[in-house]
Amino acid sequence: MAASAGLASNAIAGPLPLSDCTLPGLAAPARCGELVVPENPKRPDGRRLRIAVAVVPATGGKALPDPIVPLMGGPGEDAISAGRDLAERLGSLGKDRDLLLVDQRGTGKSEILRCDLHDPETPAPNLRDFLPPAAVQACASELSQRADLTQYTYLHFARDLEQVRQALGYEKLNLFAGSYGTRAAQVYLRAYPESVRTVYLGSVVPIDEVAPVTMAKASQAVFESTFDACAADAACRTAFPNLPVEFDEVLERLDSGTVRVPVAGSVAGATLSRGRVVEWLRAQLYRPRSAAALPWLIHKAHAGDWSPIVEGILEQAESLDDYGLGLFFSITCAEDMAFLSADEIPAASSNTFLRDYRVRQQQAACQHWPKAPLPMGYRDPVRSPVPAMFVSGDSDAAAPLEFTDHAARGFPNRLAIVARGQGHTEWSDCIEKSYRQFVESGSARHIDSSCKRVPRPPFRTR
Repeated sequence: MAASAGLASNAIAGPLPLSDCTLPGLAAPARCGELVVPENPKRPDGRRLRIAVAVVPATGGKALPDPIVPLMGGPGEDAISAGRDLAERLGSLGKDRDLLLVDQRGTGKSEILRCDLHDPETPAPNLRDFLPPAAVQACASELSQRADLTQYTYLHFARDLEQVRQALGYEKLNLFAGSYGTRAAQVYLRAYPESVRTVYLGSVVPIDEVAPVTMAKASQAVFESTFDACAADAACRTAFPNLPVEFDEVLERLDSGTVRVPVAGSVAGATLSRGRVVEWLRAQLYRPRSAAALPWLIHKAHAGDWSPIVEGILEQAESLDDYGLGLFFSITCAEDMAFLSADEIPAASSNTFLRDYRVRQQQAACQHWPKAPLPMGYRDPVRSPVPAMFVSGDSDAAAPLEFTDHAARGFPNRLAIVARGQGHTEWSDCIEKSYRQFVESGSARHIDSSCKRVPRPPFRTR
């Protein structure tokens, strides 16, 4: 096939043969294959990895040479299983461009690195720790029997992706990244600047931030705005007139260590820790639609009914079993926690409901995890003339607006949209319209970036 023909035909592109396949939720057939690469590029005769690739061909029959390439977050999420949602999100751009899905090494179908941190027969550790230390250490030991955990980095993913691009005959890529996937985009952009046509950075995570340190302050701001919104909403205010007082009393009970909840396999139940509760509540603040249940959850706990929170915590713990947690640790331990300064923690977590729980959890998890050395300058802010589109939610408890302000400085050809009323990596018709113009023009100039505020979802009151 010609490089400009994309993958709309059934041809084999270079050394990466593709065959018809079906992706969940997609009516049209996709094209799937595997690229075999060395786990350690410095040891080409050593262990090999199979990098899974799926292409959703352009619906117009002939694709332009620059596909859209989603880079997933976490780290640990895979791209191929999200194919249906991504195809729907990118809408009309799929007429002229292929959607190129590559599962990052250590995720999905690319030799996923799973960790079992949740035992349904013994749930007590998950009600105490977000990342149970013994389970994390056991996972590191088990995975190390079949993988060199220092080889699962964004630098190696960038190399894998570049080999995929070359093997399939594409010219340049339109990177579409969200959350931690924006780190992958920054690394690829610096390593292969000539291979990128445009880059979308949704809820960007700057490459020089120690992300867990910022979580307490970022979530505190959204937490307070959620309480303020409840007080300004007649239905929420009427249902929960004493919300701040109730929350303080809930925290006092948790701090006392006397909150015990029924769990499977234990007559005495298990102690519910303050840190685990507030970390789960922090996760609910990522987007306004999940934050809308926060007042109700607090009120239920204050009345002695902890079951909604406990069920939510255990569901979250169970969901992580299918996630590439080994990759999560390999990347965050090397790129974030290795650069943590002890004196940063008190200043970053004081006067917050989360305190230092999350950062201490990751610090403990990384204590025994193998860490890849990073090359000199790896964490320097990225600077690039490639057209960049930044989208940030003003109700994002994970990636605050200052992340965009910081990262965008290195991109002179940029478009920045503040998604008012939206949270982490959210989408809207307005953002889709701007992104379509951005990709079609290949420029960040002369694009309408004004989006109306998305109304806050109604609060749950019963």
